[in-house]
Amino acid sequence: MLKKGLIQVYTADTNLFNFAPIGLSLRAAGQGLRSLITCLVLQEPMNGASTASALLKSNLIIDNSAIEGTPPHRKPPSNKIIDSFKHARKAAIRGDFDIVILNGIHSILDQGIITLEEILTLMENKSSSVELILTGPGAPEEIIKRADLVTRMTASHSRKGSVEKDRPQGPGTTEVITGDGKGKTTYCLGRAMLASCSGIRSAILQFIKSPQAYGEVKAIRDFPLLTIRTMGKGFIYSNDPEDNRKHLEAVKHAWEISVKEILSKKYGLIVLDEINIAVHYGFILIEQIKDLIDRKPDELTILLSGRNAPTSLTELAATTIRMQEIKHPFAKGIKARKGIEF
Repeated sequence: MLKKGLIQVYTADTNLFNFAPIGLSLRAAGQGLRSLITCLVLQEPMNGASTASALLKSNLIIDNSAIEGTPPHRKPPSNKIIDSFKHARKAAIRGDFDIVILNGIHSILDQGIITLEEILTLMENKSSSVELILTGPGAPEEIIKRADLVTRMTASHSRKGSVEKDRPQGPGTTEVITGDGKGKTTYCLGRAMLASCSGIRSAILQFIKSPQAYGEVKAIRDFPLLTIRTMGKGFIYSNDPEDNRKHLEAVKHAWEISVKEILSKKYGLIVLDEINIAVHYGFILIEQIKDLIDRKPDELTILLSGRNAPTSLTELAATTIRMQEIKHPFAKGIKARKGIEF
């Protein structure tokens, strides 16, 4: 159980699906926390969610009752959405779960099915031990004001300068996940989890994090198509030459493994987590990444994550997703919490 549950809001200027809350539920499961994800809108990326729930057992419950039986490109019936919302509200107020995620709630507000007052009342009355997460584009200002953490996701698409523009068209692509806001790694975790549960072999190769019992590492032990390798030496805090030498050696080793895995043709999705930080510090050159993207299998999607991605890196990608920090609980002195931040 969380000592203090906060209110997180993930909003967007795009209709692209934000996988960050899904990845957070994976991390939480590994630390023994229980999550309820209530799906209020029909979203194709959630197709692997039922398999993920089965693998994580009681630590991840997916409530699809609002959208079950809804044909593609149709809206679920309002009465089913209202019933699902009431169930999630009761769970959040009673403290039945550690994390309650209302997936797509902002879109439901736009449709007038659930009122803003109902959401604000829920934010006020939820159990103090429950982390309430509200997702979807276009979060109202009143919700943003009352939330503890707010991240806005934006996306840009470009083929200009991309090494992929002259490649044969395949299902794979290259994407950069960057920005100063929370949710970059959890976005990649959620993306990889759902991909693996949809039958796509996936790997998360971590460049900066040092090997520790992070929640996501514990949680995926029963996932047959998902691998995480943590190969860093911890976060970089200084420009001390000796400290940098340690990080450089770890990054070189991680890069060698990444090249081997990317060219192995074993995977449909590979995350190079926090590689953008390694590029920022000069541990990996843009030319190395460009060469690797040029040689990657056409069916493979690569996600390059981490803050401070330079323009020269984003120009290599077909899509750049930025997580913009609007609010962060660290500003209030709230420290990282087990199952949420690690």
